[in-house]
Amino acid sequence: MNMKRRDFNLRVAGAGLVGFWAGESLASDLIQTVEQTRGPFYPIPEIEKQEFFDIDLTRKDSNSPLAEGEIIVVRGNVLDLSSQPLEKVFVEVWQACHSGRYNHPNDRGESPLDPNFQYWGRMQTGQDGSFSFKTIQPGKYPGRTPHIHFRVVASGRKTLETQLYFEANQELNRKDGVYKSVSAEQQKGITMGLQPEPIDRKNPLSEKLMTGNFQIVLGPPSDSKSTPDM
Repeated sequence: MNMKRRDFNLRVAGAGLVGFWAGESLASDLIQTVEQTRGPFYPIPEIEKQEFFDIDLTRKDSNSPLAEGEIIVVRGNVLDLSSQPLEKVFVEVWQACHSGRYNHPNDRGESPLDPNFQYWGRMQTGQDGSFSFKTIQPGKYPGRTPHIHFRVVASGRKTLETQLYFEANQELNRKDGVYKSVSAEQQKGITMGLQPEPIDRKNPLSEKLMTGNFQIVLGPPSDSKSTPDM
């Protein structure tokens, strides 16, 4: 793992994620996170070639320039229906760059690709079910509202594929067919607000970032739909 990924890992896996778990009150009547289409741009085989967890999508490596767009951090926890955190769950993300283009051969759009953006990431949840990705606000893909794809793989449970949307784009969300295909209650579970993160003046690596929390709730274990470890 290179330095820029290790530095970010240390920062988000410490006070940030632990603080989220300790400070947030979880609802007692959780609803299962709704499934949504994978879409045509899942990054096979590239995402499967990663030999380490990669949670910083904002640049290719520590020596490359930053990707275009507003940098955000998506934090959250993977839970079961009884609010128990799920450890060692694989969480994958993939999305469009600032221009609304996916780095995938099936995306034949005319918008430019960003050579400095890492279009996908992967990590494994901690003991508190926590995950975190540093990325950019995704651009608007033709026919869709901005969104981030998630794939959540937990041993003994059905794999969840869903999409994360943003409260600031509600006008576009209401016109999006995939978003509209689920109930209002389910929409709340996959729609995230963003707020500025206070700068830690004691930490020289602290940045001014917009952050949001995405709580993922998996359904009950199922032998007939179990997923092997990755």
